[in-house]
Amino acid sequence: MMTMMTKIKRTAIFLIVLQTAVALLLFISKAVFASFEVALLSGAVIIMGSLYAYRNMIRTRTLGVEIEDNKDIIDMMDDPYDLYEEERQDEVQDIKELIKEEKAKQKQNIIENTTKNSAAWVSVYRLLPYAFLVLGFLGLQNNHSLILLPYMTGLGVGMITGYLLAKEWF
Repeated sequence: MMTMMTKIKRTAIFLIVLQTAVALLLFISKAVFASFEVALLSGAVIIMGSLYAYRNMIRTRTLGVEIEDNKDIIDMMDDPYDLYEEERQDEVQDIKELIKEEKAKQKQNIIENTTKNSAAWVSVYRLLPYAFLVLGFLGLQNNHSLILLPYMTGLGVGMITGYLLAKEWF
């Protein structure tokens, strides 16, 4: 496992190289640099916040879950010599009925599932980055500095950057 100092060093080097490359956009124009930089930061923070919120949600849900061992069922279904031919036909019918029952349960529990998952999509880790995205876009537009091609490119690079940083830290 990586030490904290190694993570910090790798992250710092990555960000220095990235920001040095982005600073080269100043040679084109300040508007191009501003559009790209705001979008890059917005995209990175949105992805990192989303991944962090989902990670926390999954950890809290799987805290007390026990994993079952179903080797017997798998062995019976995977019988290469057809020793359980008659039993297998019954199992296939049982499995089809089980799938239909589970689908019916899922349709009934849509509201319950939505409220369970709302912790991840309404978390502060996601809302604040989206607010930064909207305010950054409006700020660039109001200052007549918004150029869409660098902005959209910056969003794409920001998403990749956010994923790489989240992978490193979370």
